[in-house]
Parts: sequence; structure tokens; C-alpha cells
Amino acid sequence: MRKTSCAVWALFSLLGAACGGSEPEPAPVEPAATSGSEATVGPPRQGMQVEGILGTIPQRKIEDTMQGKLPSLQRCFFEGMGEVEFLAGHIKFYFRVGLDGRVEYVHPRGSSIGHRGTELCLLEVAKKTRFPEPKGGGPAEFVWGFELEGPGGVRAPVEWNESKMQKPLDEQRATVDSCDVEGAHYLVTLYVSPGGKVLAAGAAADSQPAAEKIDCVLGAIKEWKLPDPGSYAAKVSFKL
Repeated sequence: MRKTSCAVWALFSLLGAACGGSEPEPAPVEPAATSGSEATVGPPRQGMQVEGILGTIPQRKIEDTMQGKLPSLQRCFFEGMGEVEFLAGHIKFYFRVGLDGRVEYVHPRGSSIGHRGTELCLLEVAKKTRFPEPKGGGPAEFVWGFELEGPGGVRAPVEWNESKMQKPLDEQRATVDSCDVEGAHYLVTLYVSPGGKVLAAGAAADSQPAAEKIDCVLGAIKEWKLPDPGSYAAKVSFKL
């Protein structure tokens, strides 16, 4: 029987933390809670462990490990802000950690960042992370994530409801067919500039094979003609 995994939210900037949930299932990617204090799961119980398929890593050790990576993760955001000044959002990584503590694979399980370059930078930091060796005879799998608020003094983009994308999806969804994504599910986030052009795009996937096709999917979506947000950029997340 597959054991449950625990979603760990680390402190980043002024945001809160929460832990809970079960091992992700092959289903459409859902956006994460935008605030740790409003997450649908409760805070971690004392001594609670992050459990994988065969092995376990204590939650505290995962938190301690990732706390040391926060400066590098933050730098990824700062670099991305050079291209998208109002860049902000959360990201969740699905990790598989081997018996030696090295990351066997990791992919974005949820993201509202909307900037692929930043997501790849964060992913590279995650890949190089060395965790404590899992206990229990096998590798551990878990989800870990954080959120960064937008920079102060910069106007946030207009938030679009997912329904705003229904017509573009109906008319242009077929353009991603060449990416061979049948059976895969994505959560795509876009920044749309005045005139309806994609300013930046990012995505998360529901599996490692699907994640390997994110660049192809986003390449197609960046060519889409979208509604004109007017005089200021808009941001929208939608399922694909």
C-alpha cells in the first residue's frame, strides 16, 4: 500500500506555513492556497513526519534543509522581476528523494508564478538540494512549496477569472496537440499585455512525463491571441 505524503509550506518573506494532505493522484493540477493561514489543511502535529512510498523524512529536517535554500530561491524571483516587474505567486514542487538523500526527480506540481524562466531557476535549485537520507528502506516522495508576494510600490496586474480563457481555449486548444500531451494535465499561468499578447507564461504539471513537455506547451500558448486587458497587464491561471 502506498503511504501518504505531506505537503510542507516553508516560511518565505512574511507568509505562513501549513502541512497535511495525501500523496498527489493523477488528476488535473489544482492551484495551491494563496496564504498559509488559509490552507485547507491544518498545521503540522508535533513529531509529524513526511512520508514517502517506502521511506520517511522528518518534516523538521525537510524544513531545515529548504530554509537554507531560500536565499537562492529568492534570487530566482529577483532575476525574473527584471523581465516582469510585478512577478509574484506560489510554487509547489513534487520531490522524489533517493536513499542517499539526493533528488532523483522534481517537477512543479502547482504554480501561479507565470514566468517559465523563474520556474526553471527555482527548479534547478530544488534539483541540487541534498536532503537527509530517508528512513524505512526506500525513497521518499513529498510536496514542498512557498509563496512570494509582489514587490511593494509596483501595481499588481489585473486578475482575470479562468472563464476569461474559455473562448481562447475553445478556438486555439488544438495548437498544443503537436506536443503529444494526451492524458496530461497542466495549470497554466499567463501575464497578458495590452493588445492581448502573452507577456510571460509558466505552468505546472500533474506528472513528471507531463512536466517534460511544459516548454512545448507554453511555446504554443505564447502564440495565442487573447482578450485585450486594456491599458494595464492582466494575470490569469487556467487548466489545460
